[in-house]
Amino acid sequence: MARFTGFDEVFSALYVDFDNIYTRFLEIDPEAARAFGSVPYRWVRWIENHALRILYGEGVRRRILKRMCYLNPQRYQEYRNPFIRSAFQVVDCPPLTTRGKTSTDIHLVMDCMDDLSHSTHFDEFIILSGDADFTPLLIRLQEHARRTLVLSVGYSSPAYTAAASWRIREDWFLQQALRDERADDVDDQPVPVVHTAPVASVAPVSAITPAPSAARTPQPAPQAGGMDDEDEGPSPGNAW
Repeated sequence: MARFTGFDEVFSALYVDFDNIYTRFLEIDPEAARAFGSVPYRWVRWIENHALRILYGEGVRRRILKRMCYLNPQRYQEYRNPFIRSAFQVVDCPPLTTRGKTSTDIHLVMDCMDDLSHSTHFDEFIILSGDADFTPLLIRLQEHARRTLVLSVGYSSPAYTAAASWRIREDWFLQQALRDERADDVDDQPVPVVHTAPVASVAPVSAITPAPSAARTPQPAPQAGGMDDEDEGPSPGNAW
């Protein structure tokens, strides 16, 4: 695949197998799992800038033009709105069997195959899932000269990762894409406490006796014509 030069753009489509990624994050880092479901705009922004220079060279930017999320609404209803607010199309995939099997995989595969003939030529297909069932899909996308990026959490099948053009490292995604940026918010910063020295007690005015040296010496009245009509204040060296 030829490298991009100049100020080219990479058109990308993003597909999120929410149940797969969320449950695996939940096993290793519950806080990261909640961040993944609650603030998707944060890690989408990170993906837009991830590995661009390595994959395409200088002067290239990634535009994620299509965002799809597949989730089980019976278990993860609370995360639908955050994805909708982040410009995702959310496909509800409720359980179809008594064992909880959903139709996420077939929905995702059909959408990818449809997007191969989309009027917008997608250069990249980004799939967030560790499901090895998507291995044939990655191979088919590669046959159509499309680059594929995958994120899998935990163990991944060697065949699955070998079929992808680029694997997003799990530790990078945890440390960089899901890091807590709330500390940068001024509203969340604690109000600084200023420690002041104790104020000494002040004696009453009537008890203060002026020192003899501090008495003000009367100044002679200025002679006529000795100063301008407008008082310019004391000149340097004069005492008040």
